[in-house]
Amino acid sequence: MRTPFVFLAWGLVAGHAAAAQSPVTLQLVDTADLQAPRLIESSGVTPSTRRPGVFWTHNDSGDEPRLYATDSAGDDLGSILVAGARNVDWEDLGAGPCGDLAGRCLYPADIGDNRRGRRQIVLYRLVEPEPPRGPSDTLRSVPLASATALRYPDHPHDAEAVAVDPAGRVLVITKEFFGRAGVYRAPPRGRPQRAGEVDTLRFVGQLDLAPSLARLRIVTGAAVSPDGATLAVRTYSTLHFFRLRGDSLPAPLTPEGGLSIPFVEPQGEGVAFVTPHLLVLTSERGNGPRGTVTRVRVSGLPRTSRSP
Repeated sequence: MRTPFVFLAWGLVAGHAAAAQSPVTLQLVDTADLQAPRLIESSGVTPSTRRPGVFWTHNDSGDEPRLYATDSAGDDLGSILVAGARNVDWEDLGAGPCGDLAGRCLYPADIGDNRRGRRQIVLYRLVEPEPPRGPSDTLRSVPLASATALRYPDHPHDAEAVAVDPAGRVLVITKEFFGRAGVYRAPPRGRPQRAGEVDTLRFVGQLDLAPSLARLRIVTGAAVSPDGATLAVRTYSTLHFFRLRGDSLPAPLTPEGGLSIPFVEPQGEGVAFVTPHLLVLTSERGNGPRGTVTRVRVSGLPRTSRSP
């Protein structure tokens, strides 16, 4: 969700580096403006596996439940309506296995809660469709595979980050302005919820990520690497990497201050792995005319036995 007052400090802090040196480094590959006229608040992103080079993204609150297709040049490739879903406050877009369904699933996350008053949030799941082909390809719709209502075990939280690993485990990471971001795990589910059912998230712990309102270090997105070994967490200004360890709290691979994103985004929120060493980032347009799509190369992540 848009947080305009935060960006008054942007020019003062964009150049700050991490407080400690890290073997992990970032390199800008390219960046472009998002061209779709209706795509004004790109809040989550994930690459398509149906058509390489295409990215799925979506607007924040205020839009239909619609997925937009773009590429690294920011081209408008059309959009698809998610039938049966609602966009109360979509904040992120995960991707992972479909359980008992064939193919790969997309997970639009309706988890935003600026006032921290929602009794439940919703994680949608749909089989990834064939992407649209161009700006006029906007009339198709795709059905939901499931809609899972979730509640926190303590009290409502605002959140903008969801990550799905290759085993289908789902993490929700809260957006905190002053405290450390909380990590919550959705319970496994073998069947769709019945009407009225709500699952309770399990608290895993707090990320080793130092929050800073002045430096725009507020969690706005997350993603899991294709091999399932690494969790990337982004803020408005930094990227942070963690080693995933089953159901345990992810272990930090970068300093708690993170790595400065090598590009000034209007209001950066989306992040996804394209490959184990290439990330795609998207932003809302903020105070600028358009949002952006940016690719960043990552070097220095430790290899594991799960790495290809």
